[in-house]
Amino acid sequence: MARDFAKAIRELRRTFGNMFDPYRPELHYMRGPGPKWRAKRAGTATSASPAAATAAPGRREMAELRA
Repeated sequence: MARDFAKAIRELRRTFGNMFDPYRPELHYMRGPGPKWRAKRAGTATSASPAAATAAPGRREMAELRA
C-alpha cells in the first residue's frame, strides 16, 4: 500500500511539476539575423560616428574604467 501511495505521489509530481516550472526555453532562444537579412542590409550598414563612440563607452572601456 505504501508503494502505491509513493507511486501516485511521483506521478502527480511529474504531471503537475512541469506546469509551475519557470524555465521557458522559447523565451531564451535567440539566434542572430540570418544570411538573407545580412544580404538585404549589406549596403545600409554604417559605422558609428566618433562622437557616439565617446558618448557611450563599450564593455572593454567600462572594464578598463573599473579596473
